[in-house]
Amino acid sequence: MIPTPASPDERGTTLINHWQTGVPVTQGPVLTPLLCFLIALAAIGLILAGIRVVSPLAPFSAMNSVYAWGIWKTFNVMTLTALGSGPLALGMAAWVFNRQKLHVVMRTALVSGFLFYATGLIALGFDVGRPWNFYSAAMPWRWNSESAMLEISICMPLYCAVFLSFEILPLFLERLYYTGNEKSRAFLRHISPRIRKVYPYMIIGAYVIPLMHQSSLGGLLLLAGDKIDPLWQSPAMPLLYLVAAALCGFAFTTFLLLIVCLRYGRKLDTAVLAELANLLCGMCFLFLAIRAIDLVWRGQIHAAFALNEMSLLFLLETSLILLPAVALRFRRVRETPRALLNTSALACAGGMLYRFIPTSIAYSPMRSTSYFPSVPELVMAVGYISLGIVAFVFAINYFAVLPGEASSWDHAFRPFGWTRPSLARAVTVSPAIASETGA
Repeated sequence: MIPTPASPDERGTTLINHWQTGVPVTQGPVLTPLLCFLIALAAIGLILAGIRVVSPLAPFSAMNSVYAWGIWKTFNVMTLTALGSGPLALGMAAWVFNRQKLHVVMRTALVSGFLFYATGLIALGFDVGRPWNFYSAAMPWRWNSESAMLEISICMPLYCAVFLSFEILPLFLERLYYTGNEKSRAFLRHISPRIRKVYPYMIIGAYVIPLMHQSSLGGLLLLAGDKIDPLWQSPAMPLLYLVAAALCGFAFTTFLLLIVCLRYGRKLDTAVLAELANLLCGMCFLFLAIRAIDLVWRGQIHAAFALNEMSLLFLLETSLILLPAVALRFRRVRETPRALLNTSALACAGGMLYRFIPTSIAYSPMRSTSYFPSVPELVMAVGYISLGIVAFVFAINYFAVLPGEASSWDHAFRPFGWTRPSLARAVTVSPAIASETGA
């Protein structure tokens, strides 16, 4: 948790071309034209959200009494939380199934997952009619025990505010250790053993809670009955929603690692990427197998090839998952960054489509009523996404989030807006310290 300085003998023992520790990005300016544009989008979205809180819902949304779920729920909550399932997917693989290589990329998954959940909860807070009643979730005597939303409304904030926050706590403690005075370092060394004692129990909650609410998101749709097209409406939806979340978690973490390593010139560890690719491939085949068995069991396999609107959507969704599943069986694809980037992007798109279609496109409560998000809804949704991207960029610039070569901490925490020069030297970290700071 809290690093100790490496001895001269330990330095140089680390293979710095492998992802053994996370370090902040230490090259180039923080503020770029693209980041400034995203900040502007986030600001516009949040301003609209603030106005929406103090004004009626109708001017800001195309929702109605039939379509009471708008894009803020179906996309920002139902869909984007699947991309934020990287901590669950990688954590289960690393801790439960002993895929040790994945520990070095856990920080990237944790931070991205936290930001997806946080922005989703922000969107949900502005979406509901009376957000000032959110405090009721903390009062069990005010819970509606008959509500299908109860578990979701409790588990999602609990997971984000407690368990994910605890898992990313080492990032803040590590920065304080390297930038603070000797008194703060002594305090951190004092509390570090106590944090480690709590860690195993927090890990249990960090996996049990998302398993519950990810499956509950699928179970919630069972209440819609025949309002959802039979190609998606199924008793297996809770399981499929959970597997789709794991699929998106592996796919998005792979995609994100490749993008940020390309953007910031970080070295790639093909062994770790190949491990992620193998797990993504297996999860894609698992999802497709469950989907096929479910359709055959319910006698809906013919509807998948009817070549109508819903059938074409189903075939598109399936193809986006099947193509990466087959391609990733080949070693050459798994070890080629460009091919791995493309396949992970396709898998992300397929998993997101599965989570989005039954809540929006395949959901038809009344033929005479339709829903398409209004301009303010779309702007606010884009604003939430931009907010998450901006927060991630600042996180990787000022905290040890990304895997990569260990660099000098002297240049790690420049003030906001400074252009940070390339490092002239690198300080290697011992494997023991890497194991403390990398996960």
